[in-house]
Amino acid sequence: MIMKQFKTISILLLFIISPIITLSQEKSYQAFWIHEDKVKPSKVDEYEAIGKDLVAACEEHNVQETQWLTLKLNDDSYIFVTPIENFAELDKNAFKTLNEKMGDDKVAALFDRFNTTYDEHGDYIVYLNHSLSYMPDGITQTPEGQNYRTMYYHYVTPENDKNYSKSLKNIKEAFTKHNSKVHYRVYKTGFGVMGTYYMIAVAAESNTASAMAGDANWELMGDDFSKLLKEMSQYIWKSDEKRGWIRPDLSYKPAK
Repeated sequence: MIMKQFKTISILLLFIISPIITLSQEKSYQAFWIHEDKVKPSKVDEYEAIGKDLVAACEEHNVQETQWLTLKLNDDSYIFVTPIENFAELDKNAFKTLNEKMGDDKVAALFDRFNTTYDEHGDYIVYLNHSLSYMPDGITQTPEGQNYRTMYYHYVTPENDKNYSKSLKNIKEAFTKHNSKVHYRVYKTGFGVMGTYYMIAVAAESNTASAMAGDANWELMGDDFSKLLKEMSQYIWKSDEKRGWIRPDLSYKPAK
């Protein structure tokens, strides 16, 4: 029921803001549909087994309508990231092929198995901002060999949004000037999220490698970095930090 309401409202809003989103995406944005499950700690193994069954079913039946990248956070939340071009895609049946080949009842039974593994889940939209992200070798969500993630969440009020964005531009310029080896992507929340936050995602091989790279970056950039972070902090009303791993075994990309 919640998913149907979410799709209905999305389609209504499509006619209001779709032209704006489409124009901005052509320049420097990519929209992603996020589905998040807050899994009970005691149900993690069961949840992952069901997730693997879903991936296997999609592979077996060569589902082409959807794809997703899965991230497991340190609080046992699972985030599924699917690129979209516009809100109209939310109204499509992402598992149409699965329904046709497995049958509606079997697909429903597969998804029903998830219900006992979490008490909360939901959907929202985020936008990857290419112009604010620092990835000199090209934007990618999956740098090879770097499945570990550190994510910094910065919550901003409407009055501080522009100044916060400007501070991110200044930080990117400093990273570029110093040829920093720490690369990152910047995401901003969209439809389905109360308030606004920016999420800065940093990839690494492991927690240890992430910490070492961070220390090296501080030494490389010195006072420049410290001053820029202090400037940025005045535009943030709340911050959070989460860690996790990209899970290829729970992700799906259709074979071409």
